[in-house]
Amino acid sequence: MAATALPADAIVQAETYYLPPPPRRGQPAQDWSQVPGAELVYKWVEYRMGWRVPVPTEWVPDDPGLYARIDDGRWVAECVCGAAWMVSVLDPRFGCAQCRRDWVPLIVPEDIAAAEAEALALPRRFWFHPDDPRNPVQPEPEPEEPADPETEEQP
Repeated sequence: MAATALPADAIVQAETYYLPPPPRRGQPAQDWSQVPGAELVYKWVEYRMGWRVPVPTEWVPDDPGLYARIDDGRWVAECVCGAAWMVSVLDPRFGCAQCRRDWVPLIVPEDIAAAEAEALALPRRFWFHPDDPRNPVQPEPEPEEPADPETEEQP
């Protein structure tokens, strides 16, 4: 099964980036189709970078999770160690192959298609979750109502 190019209007995620290597001459192709999306990065770093990193089996207790964002047409999340990996919005778990962090929740938008459409409408294809503290476009705070001079106490 040969890899096919993505359409120009596709946002890349783990399932479309972390693909098995091409088969060696005379050998069957590797089948990663049954590997969950969040775990594909571990298979990829093993063959691509030679790292033997075990897939996490535990969750980081009480971790609030990391926000997924679209970065130049790719779904990514950034670990607390600074490493960023492409993620699967269909398998919302994040583990880091760099620092070997266990699973944390991956916070994805409720409407994934709308987020992708919003990013595709931009020249560089960026999108941040509105609640993500790393979002460079933070909502403006609502202005405070001026105090009513009639209700203020007179000395």
